[in-house]
Amino acid sequence: MDIRNNDPGAVQYGNFFNYYQFNSAPDRVKLLPDKDVWLPSLDGGESTGSIPYIVLDVGCNCGVFTQLLHKYLEERLQRSVKILGVDIDHRLIQRALDENESPENISYACVDVLDDDAFESVRSYLHTQNRQKFDAICCYSITMWIHLNHHDEGLQLFLRKLSNLAELLVVEPQPWKCYQKAEKRLKKAGEIFPLFLELKWRSDVELQIEKYLEDTLDRRKIFESTPTKWQRKICFYR
Repeated sequence: MDIRNNDPGAVQYGNFFNYYQFNSAPDRVKLLPDKDVWLPSLDGGESTGSIPYIVLDVGCNCGVFTQLLHKYLEERLQRSVKILGVDIDHRLIQRALDENESPENISYACVDVLDDDAFESVRSYLHTQNRQKFDAICCYSITMWIHLNHHDEGLQLFLRKLSNLAELLVVEPQPWKCYQKAEKRLKKAGEIFPLFLELKWRSDVELQIEKYLEDTLDRRKIFESTPTKWQRKICFYR
């Protein structure tokens, strides 16, 4: 194996072109919970079986995990699943479109979630599905990039914006040591994160995200996965 292919390199927004060479999508799927966590407690599955389960995958990169998530959920929920994958990088979205194995059920769009005009395409997708909220919104390893580029207030806005459109919010936050590594890599490449030193959510950033979701956004954590190889936990908030 060429070790250089597993070097994540340095990027500002987390838009790695070799992302799945160093972060295995199948390994992440193995950490996901079974059916009961994905469905509300009052949903027995019988009355909703003909209604598609709608998911938003934020920061979908080139769609490798998005497609595995689609298969996983259809097998577990035994119903149609439709996913909208969004990413800030149009080149990654084009790759996702080119390699889409289920275009009838998986859609992709280039969207900056914090841009209100761009975010309208997400709301429009919900409208085409005759829904007001997504059954689940997934944010895998993206909170750090929002945080580094938009400060504490930007991360809070991000969480608030998605929480308002989600029945179930799935978050895989990066711990502070990941911030430090990202900052060192970018500095080595001759650039910096201008807001890095100003962040107030720092060493306990995972706890701060959890407290904000529970105390401010009135969500309850119903599941936490075992840690990934990078010591990240996938947390489910309803």
